[in-house]
Amino acid sequence: MKKFFETSDKELLFLSWPIFIELFLRVIIGNVNVWMISHYSEPAVAAVGAANQLLNLTVFIYGFITVGTQIIIAQLIGAKKKSEIPTVINTALIGSFILGLLISLMFIFFADSLLHFMNLDQNLITIGRSYLQIYGGSLFISSITAVVIAVMRSHGFTQPALLVPLAASILAVIGNYFALYSPFGLPNFGVWGLAVASVLGNTIGLIIALVLLQKHVHYSIFATRLKKFSLHYLKKILAYGLPSSGESLSYQGAQVVVTMIVASLGSSVLIAKSYVTAITQFVYLVAAAISQGNQIMIGRNVGAGEFKQAYKRGMKATVIGVLASVSICLLTYLFIEPIMSIFTTNPEIIHIAKGVFLVEIVLETARSINMILVGSLNASGDVKFPLFCSLIVLWIISLPFSYTLAIIANFGLLGVWIAYAIDEALRSLLMIARWKKGTWQSKAVVHHNSELNKVIIEENY
Repeated sequence: MKKFFETSDKELLFLSWPIFIELFLRVIIGNVNVWMISHYSEPAVAAVGAANQLLNLTVFIYGFITVGTQIIIAQLIGAKKKSEIPTVINTALIGSFILGLLISLMFIFFADSLLHFMNLDQNLITIGRSYLQIYGGSLFISSITAVVIAVMRSHGFTQPALLVPLAASILAVIGNYFALYSPFGLPNFGVWGLAVASVLGNTIGLIIALVLLQKHVHYSIFATRLKKFSLHYLKKILAYGLPSSGESLSYQGAQVVVTMIVASLGSSVLIAKSYVTAITQFVYLVAAAISQGNQIMIGRNVGAGEFKQAYKRGMKATVIGVLASVSICLLTYLFIEPIMSIFTTNPEIIHIAKGVFLVEIVLETARSINMILVGSLNASGDVKFPLFCSLIVLWIISLPFSYTLAIIANFGLLGVWIAYAIDEALRSLLMIARWKKGTWQSKAVVHHNSELNKVIIEENY
């Protein structure tokens, strides 16, 4: 056991645990929101759940800049070229603000059309409209915050960065309580009150993020200048961020299509999906945190030309992630009925969830492999391969299976989850083959001393 865990594993733990806490907080807040809304109105659960599918999709749109920035900074640190980092940060902040503003305007002016596109009935569109306009209209704040957190993580400051989502999450929950439960004789603000609470929490989170950026990275937001905007680095950021975040964007886009399929099965199935999705987020939290911590380490290894260490790090992290995910998933399946009873007493919804979580065991095993190895490939600069695999497997195989199994075979939500499992399993096999082949070694953005010392990975290494 001691031989299995090495010094680098301690560094992985050091980088990953604050990310885990951050992700855990986000999931907790998401579940608290679902729980709060479920006591307010179950149709509101469906409306807000569908709106959040669209909002989650946009995270990966401005993630083009966030992910590209993180890859480049990690490799610059590994290559000992820190003098170029302020230019990268300046460029990323301006780019994220412009892109975030465009996204915000889209939600303000096209909320009804977007919700209608999600195949919601008019009642649900009416409930979700204000939520989407207010929360979606503030996404330029989230886009800037995401870049700041990515910069902090790339420098290894994952613990201070934790303060940002912590503050935003606590404020959002307090705001939700005031919006839905009418304390001190206040009126019930309903769904739009939830959106306002989230916007206020995110705004204060951004302020904290900017203070931390100056304290730890020594970059002031007031030093950001349009004249310092670098087209050279913007191209690099997008060259690696577009395919890298595009893989996640493809996945979230498919989720929107799946939600449309599920919506056609009736409101009870759509509500069940909202609850099940909320719970499954807990299952893959450990793998997601390990993936992001591992990504920082591999980016530095690749920037320094340490390819053997990068290879070992990627494989070790994958094993750890799989063991953690399977263990958590088995426990969740064993206790799924009491867990579901927290959200609902509807026996139909609980029965649907129980069948889904049996398939979830297979799904999460494959998902953890994908999360960690896709992150590893992205950190090395090999960003196009995961994107192509996602586009081909997800859209050509997984979505048709979702429709066939859910609608034609009449498996309902269980059919959707079987299709998810098929998708994750196929892509995990492709990611393992790619990582072992070593093609990623030639894809680095930055090379130590401008030389590429490619390492051939032995079969028995």
